[in-house]
Amino acid sequence: MEREKFFKYSVLTSTIGLLMVVLYILLPFITPILWALIFSFVLYPVHQKLKKLLPGATLSALILTLLTLLVIVIPFGVLGAIILNQAIELSVYLLNFIQNHTYQQYLSYLEALLKKFLRQEQVEVFLNYIKSEEFRSLVVGMLKGTSQQLLQLSTNLFTFALSFLFKSFIFLLTLFFILRDGEKFASFIERFIPMHEEDVREIFGTVYKTVLATAYGSVVVGFVQGLLGAIGYAIAGIKYYPLFGLATFFASFVPPFGAGAVWAPLVAYLFITQSIKSAIFLLIWGMFIISTVDNIIRPLIMKIGVQMPYIVLFFSILGGIIAFGFVGIFLGPIIFTTLFSLFVIYERRILK
Repeated sequence: MEREKFFKYSVLTSTIGLLMVVLYILLPFITPILWALIFSFVLYPVHQKLKKLLPGATLSALILTLLTLLVIVIPFGVLGAIILNQAIELSVYLLNFIQNHTYQQYLSYLEALLKKFLRQEQVEVFLNYIKSEEFRSLVVGMLKGTSQQLLQLSTNLFTFALSFLFKSFIFLLTLFFILRDGEKFASFIERFIPMHEEDVREIFGTVYKTVLATAYGSVVVGFVQGLLGAIGYAIAGIKYYPLFGLATFFASFVPPFGAGAVWAPLVAYLFITQSIKSAIFLLIWGMFIISTVDNIIRPLIMKIGVQMPYIVLFFSILGGIIAFGFVGIFLGPIIFTTLFSLFVIYERRILK
């Protein structure tokens, strides 16, 4: 009896130890692997339908992987290079703008504009601060630091490109095998989880629904707002519209202002630079095109069935990004909803 117990604990300890070693080995590839898992969840319904029309799951997985390469990976790489170049140009432009006399001319126009809408005292307090040497030194220091980091990144562009290609290869390879063999792998893991079968399936279902809800209800909202923002910025004559489109995408995750945190300052900039027609156009575009998208697509979260308060969703996404990087957009909500599911299971199995 003692020998059997010793053997059982030895196997368990060895398994946990080896599992930790495996996770350590996979750590350099963890980000592309996580992205492959997330994309496999999103593509799973398509894969299920496609493999019924084709001879086997392998061909379906291969087609979806190649489509992901053409539609996601290659455009993402090209867009990343464009945005890096524009970010460098914009930081240099802003640095020169702050340091030359044009900045003072625009401040004079801004002062005249603000006095039409605000009290004299409020305008003077605001303008005295942004005219001060303290403010200029702060902005110049931030811009110099940003431009130096961007220039350093651009000088290491070859290394960065190789890293991107390698991670893309890992991502696509993992995506293919998850699509092809994911169901077998999930069934294998399910057998070793010490919980009731229906509870395990409930947790798996929660994770799956959360990924879809985040993809359709948050990422798609951000993507559409970023795309519409970039189109509006281009029409309004803003030079760095791809960069500001990306900023609009990220701003869409942050309430209460969302995408307005990007397009509203650009409207103000156009007014200050006396591009009145462009400013009015972008104001209308931002209010009635960009910002209304959120009200149309966001309800998909509730339709998919993930009952999560918006404030919880906000903290899970924002905290996920801070903790895990961009992949945290999905990991944060997954962790939160899985925890809630475990609470429900604990209440059902233990407390009652």
